[in-house]
Amino acid sequence: MRREFPWLWKVESRRLLWLLGLTFALIVTFQYIELPYAISSIFSSTKIPISRNSTSLIGNSTSAIAPSPAGDEEEVEVDQIYDSSGNATAPAISPTTATLPPLLPILKENATAPTANAKAPGLNPSLVKDHATAPSPSANPPAALPGLNPSLVKENATAPAPSVKSPVALPILNPSTVKENATAPVASAKAPVALPSINPSPVMKNETLPTTSKVPERNPTKKNVGDASPIVRFVPDVKENAKMPGFGVMSISEMSKQLRQNRISHNRLAKKPKWVTKPDLELLQAKYDIENAPIDDKDPFLYAPLYRNVSMFKRSYELMEKILKVYAYKEGNKPIMHSPILRGIYASEGWFMNIIESNNNKFVTKDPAKAHLFYLPFSSRMLEVTLYVQDSHSHRNLIKYLKDYIDFISAKYPFWNRTSGADHFLAACHDWAPSETRKHMAKSIRALCNSDVKEGFVFGKDTSLPETFVRDPKKPLSNMGGKSANQRPILAFFAGKPDHGYLRPILLSYWGNNKDPDLKIFGKLPRTKGNKNYLQFMKTSKYCICAKGFEVNSPRVVEAIFYDCVPVIISDNFVPPFFEVLNWESFAIFIPEKDIPNLKKILMSIPESRYRSMQMRVKKVQKHFLWHAKPEKYDMFHMILHSIWYNRVFQISV
Repeated sequence: MRREFPWLWKVESRRLLWLLGLTFALIVTFQYIELPYAISSIFSSTKIPISRNSTSLIGNSTSAIAPSPAGDEEEVEVDQIYDSSGNATAPAISPTTATLPPLLPILKENATAPTANAKAPGLNPSLVKDHATAPSPSANPPAALPGLNPSLVKENATAPAPSVKSPVALPILNPSTVKENATAPVASAKAPVALPSINPSPVMKNETLPTTSKVPERNPTKKNVGDASPIVRFVPDVKENAKMPGFGVMSISEMSKQLRQNRISHNRLAKKPKWVTKPDLELLQAKYDIENAPIDDKDPFLYAPLYRNVSMFKRSYELMEKILKVYAYKEGNKPIMHSPILRGIYASEGWFMNIIESNNNKFVTKDPAKAHLFYLPFSSRMLEVTLYVQDSHSHRNLIKYLKDYIDFISAKYPFWNRTSGADHFLAACHDWAPSETRKHMAKSIRALCNSDVKEGFVFGKDTSLPETFVRDPKKPLSNMGGKSANQRPILAFFAGKPDHGYLRPILLSYWGNNKDPDLKIFGKLPRTKGNKNYLQFMKTSKYCICAKGFEVNSPRVVEAIFYDCVPVIISDNFVPPFFEVLNWESFAIFIPEKDIPNLKKILMSIPESRYRSMQMRVKKVQKHFLWHAKPEKYDMFHMILHSIWYNRVFQISV
């Protein structure tokens, strides 16, 4: 038996080796023949093959994807991701990204989950972990950032979109360098990077400008992909820059629900600061005081039905006047920075900048250590006028300019990096502002005229900036008011350029050209001295139609209130101004775009008593929508600042 055992062992070993070899050969052959695309998709999640004539990515779009002139399938980039309805969404990848490298499985395991911000669309997932480089909660706040490397700060200055590269960590603070009783850090000892310069011809290098499609003047961000090749490279999991997936129309009641959910959500919109300062504690105390405000609905200056909670608003406003301090950065060159425009439809951002930067503003502090909020003083209108290359259909250089500015202040000061910009805010009224600020200012509080839910507006963080048409900066209140309720014979009025967007042609096709004597629906009215025709219609109509143009916002909303006319807002997914505190349904009518054919029926169904009540409320809410050269209590300046303050108070977490 001892002699037979080695021979049997050799035989069994040979059989085992043959069996293993055959098994391996079968597996390799099966994978090669049957699963080439499945295997390749594991290692490259960003490539999606589609047929040459496929239109699955563009839904109901009339232009199919054309075949490549070379006759072979190629890979191209697109700056837009398409939602289920076929509408182009906002860019989901960095505009400066040249290619999207394949994501390896090991990187997928460490990637930020795309559902983390499901309740807050438009927020970029931060690559900096909570308290990753901050001192322990029991430590005193640092007086300075020792050994702060500006190049390291730049990489973490903003909240970048998810990347396959790991972020560079900020240097760990040495506890021995922390001064006692310090409440805020001072500026870095090292020289900051240079401020971004203005290039008179800011065309990006290696950038191919589209020549096959013409884009409307006010909306060049919408690109025609009809000539794109059949392989489209995109990352479906990256949602921070995309419009809400599978999203239709959000009603006002649904917006209110979303606002409440964001307020009480345990996943705070703003990350905890890396160290706690005295202003943080003051905000926490203010939050407690506002939430426990005593009931007070008898204030003669605040008509309770106009507000969501008049007691909370009153207490919040009082605390804002008492403790709020804003630090406005002085850095930045004109004309993009510190250049307010006080006339026209972009006047809101200019008036706010002009007042906040005035020498006698009680809210502004010269000591950033005392600031609860930090103002980024740029004009989105002047950014477009100065840097946009006509017919280039590209905003990349505009976005880069803002990124360079953020890099500069984050290298010079420690304040941006302390909160990832959550205590910084901007006021921008240009149509492009949401897309220009969505990535690098994702954590900041954005006061936007183009307050579109589908453009990444985040309830509880962002706020809607009223778009005002100021015709005479020296007399912003001229011609205010209108006829009384019983002296308004016209049921509804609208006038505006008919070629601005898709909605107005629909409105004019149903109700234009005097198709109904009760509805005065026009295209552009003939120009008259002082625009008297337009103003007269506003002053003598019961309802003023505020139909969207290229974007959801329109100056007609504020104009209607200015002339005592009940606003009828026809603009899906538009978040109205001061939405955090005002009960808009008490003084305005919201009609879905799909109900334009029923416009008259809806307006005629409103009882006369309700109309008179709404018109009275329009007069009472009017004070919140007025500009004054010297700000007055509850006016537009104070309401904008209050909405920013209010959102910051309810974001604060330490």
